[in-house]
Amino acid sequence: MVKASNKVRASVLAATFGLLLATTSFATSANAATVKNGVACKKLGLKTKSGSKTYYCEKNPYITPTKNTWTLSSCLDANDLYIEAKDQYEVFKDILSASPEGVTELGNLQKSMDSLIVIMKTQTCKKGK
Repeated sequence: MVKASNKVRASVLAATFGLLLATTSFATSANAATVKNGVACKKLGLKTKSGSKTYYCEKNPYITPTKNTWTLSSCLDANDLYIEAKDQYEVFKDILSASPEGVTELGNLQKSMDSLIVIMKTQTCKKGK
């Protein structure tokens, strides 16, 4: 026959273990819900998914202060595209400015880069997205 104190001890241990499991799973769910652009993260280079969106722990180019934050992968891709376009613009600026067609092309490229900045600031890199 099992002593009553052993039954009580077993019940308390089971209840404590159940409470621990419930608390741990709740905390994990709460943390997963806070992954958005601009939310601080600890380790640079981490990757996580929230729904259909992929986030990286990086320095978001359009959120200040510049610290490690969860950043949408599309924000990082758009920023890479902008940097590449800006570099190409600088390379071809002198060459294209020699002709009227080249000046028109430079203007179109500048408008595209300006539009990309607006999209990054208001949509893909915006805090809370």
